[in-house]
Amino acid sequence: MRAAYISNWHRGRGGGIIGARTGSRETRTTMHRTGWGRAWLIAGLALLLAGPGLAADPSPQTGSAGANPSTARALVTIIGELSYRERIALPPGATLLVTLAEQSSGGDPAGPALARQSVDLAGQQVPLSFRLTAAQAKLKAGERYALRAIIQDRTGQPLWSKQSAHVINPDQPLHDLGMLWLTRAAAPAPAAAMDSPAPTLPGIPFQCGDRQVLVQARDDGLDLTLDGVTHRLERLLSASGARYGTGLPDGREILFWTKGRNARLTITGEAGLSCAQAEFPDDPAPRPGQYEASGRSPDWTLRIGPERLELVRSVTGTSQIVQIPVPERQLLADGHRYVARLSTGELRVTINPGLCLEPRTSVPFPDRVTVEMGEQVLSGCGGSAAAFLAQAEQWSVTLLNGEPVTDAGLSLRFTSQGEISGNAGCNRFMARYRADANGLTIAGRSGGSTMMACPREMMLREQAFLSALRSVQTHTVEPDGTLVLTGLDETEIRLRRVGGP
Repeated sequence: MRAAYISNWHRGRGGGIIGARTGSRETRTTMHRTGWGRAWLIAGLALLLAGPGLAADPSPQTGSAGANPSTARALVTIIGELSYRERIALPPGATLLVTLAEQSSGGDPAGPALARQSVDLAGQQVPLSFRLTAAQAKLKAGERYALRAIIQDRTGQPLWSKQSAHVINPDQPLHDLGMLWLTRAAAPAPAAAMDSPAPTLPGIPFQCGDRQVLVQARDDGLDLTLDGVTHRLERLLSASGARYGTGLPDGREILFWTKGRNARLTITGEAGLSCAQAEFPDDPAPRPGQYEASGRSPDWTLRIGPERLELVRSVTGTSQIVQIPVPERQLLADGHRYVARLSTGELRVTINPGLCLEPRTSVPFPDRVTVEMGEQVLSGCGGSAAAFLAQAEQWSVTLLNGEPVTDAGLSLRFTSQGEISGNAGCNRFMARYRADANGLTIAGRSGGSTMMACPREMMLREQAFLSALRSVQTHTVEPDGTLVLTGLDETEIRLRRVGGP
């Protein structure tokens, strides 16, 4: 019986035959055609699967001394490679998850995974090899099984994915699936309706000489990202502006001193750099008809386009993706709902208009969203942060850096297309802004204003107001409806809502 395993042949992707009998003419010829590494890998796996001691003793044996065939073939191995055609590098911290499961009638994986491999890529780039091992007893001859591969970033967000069906014969100890081509995750057809913009880093960019710094405010300081490394800076005493600093492991110190849209970056042993807040690029045109929602604990994201609904949720460290045609919209007394039948149960998405604060940043959104899948209930916020700001006819300033300004006529008006305009007291102005779950940024050099001259006190207040607007980084809404805009240098603008739903 052992001799039968030694002469068990497996076909390689190069079209030749790879034999387990090392040194044979057939093996040497095939290695030359398919590549030494690939041939040795498959030949070695065949020997391992054939049972212990075969390489050392290739002669036929009979009786109890031979290996038990059922034991030798108790496991089935599936190997292959994953790649994609786009020239895009995988980010640091990316992981690969490959699973094999029974296939449902709709082609999706059904039931628990029969085989699973999770790999911390540690900087590896495509092509990536995978190896799954499944119990022979759990496989059925002639059945098709669903193989799913997902590459995720360090937060669990899927980047690339592949799902395909394969016949896995339990009597064949090794299956080589060859090269499988990945596609961008979370990009269902039609691409124009559901494709997502490239992710943007949170915070405000500053240009410091020839180096770019990204700054994200915290309650007790700020996170400063420089040369791809994020440093946690604490708030320090300052006579003017806002000053932050921290020590580095090598004994040096980083200081970041900001005032309005300008700052200064100092690193021990290096020349100080003058910094200016960088303008953000124009946002892409809004995707017509697409609705987005998200939540935490666990993290999840929902996108509803004109034709498809997509739900991505984090489950035990991995991302599960549901993509289905958009169900019929059901109107409710206080919102609307989508209901769909899945192979795993019922999916219910309920959207109710009303103030919703993002749990981490307290950024306001216009809708409260609930997603129910079986016994799991996910809660979060929906719509866009810009849409919430645009609901008011205007926002009237009540306090500017702690000083009442109710009689000054200072006001703001936002549109959902990223435009902001208002009255600065003497002159009217307009600019562009960006609002998302990370906060609010106003691009001061992207618009214009009138050039009227007013009394000195009014002009000084106008300058203070416009300077505070340019430094805004975060925004939230208090229980009484007050909109609070805050900046890195402790500037604060408080506004009340005027008009709107």
